[in-house]
Amino acid sequence: MDNIIFEKVWEDECMIEIKVIAISKYATANQKFYITIEKLDEIVTQIKNYKDDFTKSLYIETGSKTGKYTPAFSMYIMPCDMLGKINIEVDIEIDDIRNRTHRCIYYVQSYLGSLEMFNNNLSTFYYSDIGARISLHPTD
Repeated sequence: MDNIIFEKVWEDECMIEIKVIAISKYATANQKFYITIEKLDEIVTQIKNYKDDFTKSLYIETGSKTGKYTPAFSMYIMPCDMLGKINIEVDIEIDDIRNRTHRCIYYVQSYLGSLEMFNNNLSTFYYSDIGARISLHPTD
């Protein structure tokens, strides 16, 4: 089943490191990225606003995809259809080249309700223990 999983792998006083795993029937890729509480709160607000008007798309990016920065992850959430289905285009950086041009870009399919539950968990994820995981489609 398609899924997006966030796992908290590290923290300090001003940011956390998240490992994202994006799974579709065609591809699975993962990467790590750093994020502050302010940026995470911004993403939570963006997803909440999308849920309130799901006829529009939403682009979320965790950091710059160019320059000498840590890897950036992005999601482009397409408008929801009448059945509640959504396509989420994930863009995962493959950290094997200095110029940061190797990327995996593909769709993860989900539902508006699943995105809403993921966002509810995301709102408190920053304060969770190292090793904590949240999932677009929980399996347990």
